[in-house]
This record gives sequence, C-alpha cells and structure tokens, in this order.
Amino acid sequence: MNVRVGTLSGLGGGVSVKRKRNGYGGGGSGPRISVKSRVVKSKSNRNRNARGGSSLSLPSVSLGGMGRLFTRAVSMAFLGVLVLAVSVALLAGYRWLTTVNYFALQTATITGCSRLSEEHIREIAGLAPGTNVLSLSMDRMRADLAREPWVDSVVVKRVLPGSIVVEVKEKSPSYLVQYQGTLYYADEVGRIIDKVEPGQFVSLPQIEVEAGMEKHLALLADLRRAVAEHQVPFDFGQIAWLRLSWGRGLEIRLMDPGILLCLGSREWHRNLSRMNMVWTDLRRRGELDKVGLITAEGDKVWVEKRGTSGEAPPG
Repeated sequence: MNVRVGTLSGLGGGVSVKRKRNGYGGGGSGPRISVKSRVVKSKSNRNRNARGGSSLSLPSVSLGGMGRLFTRAVSMAFLGVLVLAVSVALLAGYRWLTTVNYFALQTATITGCSRLSEEHIREIAGLAPGTNVLSLSMDRMRADLAREPWVDSVVVKRVLPGSIVVEVKEKSPSYLVQYQGTLYYADEVGRIIDKVEPGQFVSLPQIEVEAGMEKHLALLADLRRAVAEHQVPFDFGQIAWLRLSWGRGLEIRLMDPGILLCLGSREWHRNLSRMNMVWTDLRRRGELDKVGLITAEGDKVWVEKRGTSGEAPPG
C-alpha cells in the first residue's frame, strides 16, 4: 500500500489544511483582533531628517563677483583722489588769481549819487586802490550799500581786468516828519528815510500821523499821484503840512490861498472829486478867497468862511 504525504484522497472532495493567523478558534468563526504598532519619533529626529541628516551646506562664493567688487572699489578710490586733486588745483589757482597785480583795481565808476558822496560809496563798498577785483564779493558790496538809508537800489558790476561799476538809485524825499523830537525826511508813503542834516535841508511839506492812522499812509502816495496828474486844483509846492487824523481824515494845509482841506479817509477818491467840484464853483463865483475850510466826507461837503481877521480856521 502506497501512502503519499500531503494529500488525502477519497475524503469527499478533499480537505486542505491552512495556517491560521491570529485566531483562537479552529473554524475561523471567532473574533479577530488586529494590533497596530506605533512608532514615535522625537522632534530632533524630524529636524534631522528634514535637513537630510547631519550634513552641512556652505555658501557658494563667486570669484567673478569679488573681482567686480574690487574693480568698483578701486574706481571709486581713483575718482575720489582725482576730485581732491582738481579741487586743490582750483583753490591754488584762485588764490594766485586773487593776488596777482594784473587784476588790481584801477578805476571805480559810481553813478546816481546826489546826497551820498562818491567817497562814501567807495568806503562802504571797500573799493580801495590796488585791491584785487577778483577778491571783491559783489553780493557783499550790494548788501552793504543796500543798508544805507538813502539807497533805494544798487547794481554792482565787475569789469576785468581792473574796474568796478556801481550804479546807485537814491530815495527821493517827499515829506518832513517829526519823530521822537527829531525831524526826518520821509518818502511818498510816509516811511522815514533819514534825519534832516543842517547842511542838506530841503523844504518839503511836513506830515503828522496820529496813533492808529498808520494804516492810511497810502493816502499820501495817492495825493502825490493826484497832484502829478492834475486831479486837484493846487500844486504840491503849495502844501504847508499834512495830517492823518481820526476826526478829519487827511488834512491838507495850503499856504496859498490859505485854505484847510479835510478829506475823509473812507472813499477818499470820491471825497476828493466832490471837493474839486465845490472848489471850481467857489472860484467861478469869486468867493474862493473868503473860504477858510472845506470838508468833504461821506455824501456831504461843508464850506466854512474865514474869520474876521482873514485867517483860515486852525488845523
């Protein structure tokens, strides 16, 4: 009788024996329990794995970039040395030019002076004979001359090799004004120029400005313009004095024909026009020599006759 190991024949279709895994029962009908293993990794391990272990990578160095940086540094240093050398050369050249006798001051032409003397202008500007004209500052000379009270504007020119031209425009006095016990010259808008010197006195109308009426100083310029354009029946030389007052506005004392005119500061041009109309009418009727005061303010014009002595009313 032959027996073959591993196979049993004739047992109703054959039975195969399989290896059971994780089972407590032989028929596979019982519960199955599966256990999963868990591996815990530390943070240091994760970081090490993320960096690819313990390997280190060094930054790459480009020799071409270092070469360009070195070339640029050398170029900048050379440029700095070149600029320094040029500056030193220019400074030395300027010092030589400002000391050479070729540019010594030979002539100083000064024009436009009437009150200021040419010697005074030369002294203020520092125009000493023999001074090197290149060493003179035009801006400094203009600033020094502009501080003079009588100088309205000034132009200074340098003409090489050795000439200076100074063109002065002086202020023109229009009035005399009493200020802190001293008599001063004033321009057409009442701005003080300089005090009156005994040897240079000019007869001009004297002005007086009451406190707070400085804001109406422009009326003085308007009056000069009206006289120049013949908008008034008198000349500027007939004016003895003027006053800016709160009560009467602009007061004008005329020496001839001896009349006091009072023009309100508000709507001054209209008041001046109405005064002219009344003046023309009085002269036409031959009554002008009897008038001592004419006041024009608002919508009215008042006329006051002279006193019994023939004098005009006091201002």
